[in-house]
Amino acid sequence: MEERFTDLAWTSGDFNKATTSPSQTALNDMMWGWKYHIFPHLNITEKKPSISFKSGTFIHDWFQKILMGQAKIEEAEQHFKTHLEQLDLDERHKVKGQFILRHINKFIQNHIDAVKEIAKTDKGYEIEVPFSDWYDDKYLDTRLNIANEGYIDVVNKQAKIICENKNRLGTVRLSPLKVNRKDTNTNRIGDWVYSKSPQIKSPQFTHCIQCSIYSKHFNNEYKPHLIYVTDADYTIFSPDNCWELSPEGLKYFFKKFIQINIRRQELLRTANGSIKKLACLIDVDWSEVRNYKSNFMLENYSEEDMQRLEKFYEEL
Repeated sequence: MEERFTDLAWTSGDFNKATTSPSQTALNDMMWGWKYHIFPHLNITEKKPSISFKSGTFIHDWFQKILMGQAKIEEAEQHFKTHLEQLDLDERHKVKGQFILRHINKFIQNHIDAVKEIAKTDKGYEIEVPFSDWYDDKYLDTRLNIANEGYIDVVNKQAKIICENKNRLGTVRLSPLKVNRKDTNTNRIGDWVYSKSPQIKSPQFTHCIQCSIYSKHFNNEYKPHLIYVTDADYTIFSPDNCWELSPEGLKYFFKKFIQINIRRQELLRTANGSIKKLACLIDVDWSEVRNYKSNFMLENYSEEDMQRLEKFYEEL
């Protein structure tokens, strides 16, 4: 086996990347550059947790534990309630957490039902299956010289299936009641209203990239599935009902993974270890910065940190 080494472009000067992953590939260049390079350089960190991230992680952990026979769904609601009480959330996220609490068992059960519908068995499951792979594919006449690592949600080797599970948690909005008016909407808490996420019609681009990577890890011998869950139902995508997960589709999305990451490798090579030069090379959508509270990737950073980010760019 050929010995592989991380390209110096990833590790020179201000840069300190040991691996990449499908989830990093899912970010646009601006958010990738900020999250993995510029924010750490400026010591910018999230000041408040994201209820969507925390809830999604909880749902994943619990459906996987129940699938493995390590927990019971009857215990989940109280554990999630305790989990919420321990989080320092802003008002909107706190209210959204209360809405999710009302339906937490349905989210978890829908994941379990979807996986078992696919595998048609109660046995043989593995969860959070790790992988670490290098690739020989070329783009811009070069190879991606960094390990690609991650974890696969659910694998069943007996059924030869892979499942990537996603939550669709819905949104909350502030909608104060008029004076002396009653509202019988069960999706209301005080002045806040919860809107459920609509059923998804086609798999998301970046999730297809994830499935292509997982399939590649198993030499395309395992049937890939994307599961999208709401509190009301679930949607399963597979090679049987969407081109994106067909052999041709998986090849297409794997090529996109290679293109995105080798291009970023070349960006880092051009930056030559300089965080300032990288900042100049990556396009910035300043409307996202000025309206950062409306961007789910930025909303939990402080105004002071956003001002520091702008100052960093102004002083380049």
